[in-house]
Amino acid sequence: MVRFLFLLIVLIHSFQGTSFALTVTFNENAEVSSSHIKLADVAIFNEESPLSLALGSRHIAPSPRAGSETTINNKTVIEKLLKQIPKSTDIQWEGASSTFVKRKGVTIGPKKIESAIADFLSQKRDELPIADYSFVPRELPLPFVVPVGDLEVDVVPADPKIIGSRRMSLVYKVDNTIVKNISVRGQLKAMAPVAILTQNVKRGTILHPDMVQLQKKDLGKLRTPCTDLREVLGRRLTRSLRTGSVLDMSSIEIPPLIRKGQLVKILINHNGMHLSASGISSMNGKQDQIIRVVNTVSKKMIYCKVSAPGIVEVQI
Repeated sequence: MVRFLFLLIVLIHSFQGTSFALTVTFNENAEVSSSHIKLADVAIFNEESPLSLALGSRHIAPSPRAGSETTINNKTVIEKLLKQIPKSTDIQWEGASSTFVKRKGVTIGPKKIESAIADFLSQKRDELPIADYSFVPRELPLPFVVPVGDLEVDVVPADPKIIGSRRMSLVYKVDNTIVKNISVRGQLKAMAPVAILTQNVKRGTILHPDMVQLQKKDLGKLRTPCTDLREVLGRRLTRSLRTGSVLDMSSIEIPPLIRKGQLVKILINHNGMHLSASGISSMNGKQDQIIRVVNTVSKKMIYCKVSAPGIVEVQI
């Protein structure tokens, strides 16, 4: 009878110890997404209590790089945690002696990189000349992995004007933190119709419709091309060019409305009075340009503004 009572007391104490002790069971494998590994990432608890919640939030090791793995020695983890909690705390440690931990990540490959650049060019389309834009990498960039989170990509062209850029820098941010910088070399193509000559044209020639036509060219290889024939027709070529040459805006000028030595009509409008006289222009003059004119009667030199072909106005 005494022996039975002794065994019963032992069983009761054993049962009470098992039911009220916190049990921490380590897993053999775990996956994390943050920069630190917490105890709750690698172990499970037999109960939800203030103690289990506090222990579960403890950082036990730094996470590996996104997409990489590491192994946690759980004996070392236990020794570290036991120094932080009262010795009287009843905790049972169980499970694997080590845990293989892999950090989640997002793989960024060549297609995603090219897509980010294409999206950037599309967003900037309203700020650029009308053209078909594409960036051709010199080499396909190698894939890399970034952490899981709110991903943003900033694309920075080598040339602030974008056209002519031979390199695109991409800055990857996760949750507003920079996680990766890469630079992609290549060629930005901006194909658009530009004016070219259909025949050899000498310097000083006034351009006519049969002399020019539009043809698709890469704007990145040109300085200031003309993309609208109306901008060049009727203008004068400032240097001789061969057939197929791209018409640069610096190679054309507006012909003067008045030429040196030309007989012009001088208009004077002052306080309701409208007078006119004849004169000889002593220089070429474009629209609204101030030129010198000699009055044919008084032989005096006066300054006038060019207002129309053969007509100048005295500025009073």
